[in-house]
Amino acid sequence: MNDLGWFPAGTRMEETRLPSGLKMRWYARGPAHGAPIVLCLHGFPELAVSWRGQLAGLGDRYLVVAPDMRGYGGTDAPPRVADYRMEHLCGDVLALIDVLGGAPVHLVGHDWGGAVAWEVAQRTPMRLRTLSVLNCPPPGMLVREALRNPRQLVRLWYMFVFQVPRIPGWWLRRDPERHMRKAFHEAAVRREVFTDEVLAPYVRQLRERGLPGINYYRAARPSLGEPSPTPVPTRLIWGLGDPVLGPWFAEPAGYQAYASDFDRVVIEDAGHWVQQEAPERVNAALAEHFERA
Repeated sequence: MNDLGWFPAGTRMEETRLPSGLKMRWYARGPAHGAPIVLCLHGFPELAVSWRGQLAGLGDRYLVVAPDMRGYGGTDAPPRVADYRMEHLCGDVLALIDVLGGAPVHLVGHDWGGAVAWEVAQRTPMRLRTLSVLNCPPPGMLVREALRNPRQLVRLWYMFVFQVPRIPGWWLRRDPERHMRKAFHEAAVRREVFTDEVLAPYVRQLRERGLPGINYYRAARPSLGEPSPTPVPTRLIWGLGDPVLGPWFAEPAGYQAYASDFDRVVIEDAGHWVQQEAPERVNAALAEHFERA
C-alpha cells in the first residue's frame, strides 16, 4: 500500500524498523533539517493520508510527519491482541521520535491517535513541545463519562461489537466501499469532503488487509485511577458535530486534571473527522498553539 499520489506534492515516504522489530511506514513533508517536528497520529479506521491537509498546509514551516500506526497501511500488523496494548502504541511513538532525531516534538493526535497522544504526554512529557488532540478525550475521561451518561454509552455501541472475535472484520470486508462510505459519512458534518477518491485508500486497506486496528479496542484497558496532569501545553480541537463523542467533551471542565496548561478550539460545522473536514481552520489552530509554546 504505497501511493504517494494521495499525498500533497513534496511528500516523501520512509520505512523504519523500530527497536521492537516493528516495521513502521511514515510520510513526511517539510524542511529536512532544522525545522520543528510535528508528529501526527491518525485514528480508526484511518491512515497517515488522513493528515494530507496538514502535510500540505503546515509542511512549509514545519517538518510534518504522519506514520501509519501499528496495524495500518504499510506498517506491520502484529497478530496478537496483546500487541496493541497502550504501552506498545506509546513505545512506537517514542521510538519514531528517536528516529527523527530525539528532540521534543509537537504531538498531534486524532481519535485513537489522540488517545495515544494523551498517554504519551502523561507518561513522558519531556519528549514533547506541545500536545494537540482532535476529537478525543483522555481514555479515562471517556470511560467515566460512558459509565455515568447513558447517551454517551449508546454512542459507543460499536466498541462492544468489536470485542467479538473475527466476525466484525469478516463483515466489513464483504463490502469495503459501502462500509467505508458509511463510516466516514455518518460521523461527518461535511460529507461532501469524503468523495470516492478520498475514501479510496481506506477502501483498499480494508480490502487488502482487513482492519487489524480493531485490536486497539480489544486491547484497551484504560485506567480509572486519578490522572496525573501533564505540564505539556495542551490544546483540544473539537468538531462539534461529532455523533460518536458527545458535545460534553468539548467543554473544558475536567481537562485540567489531565493537562495543567490547557485550552480548546471548537469548530462548530465539522464532525468527528475534523482535520479532514476543516483542514484550514485546524491548521491555523495548530500553528497558533505551536508558536505560543
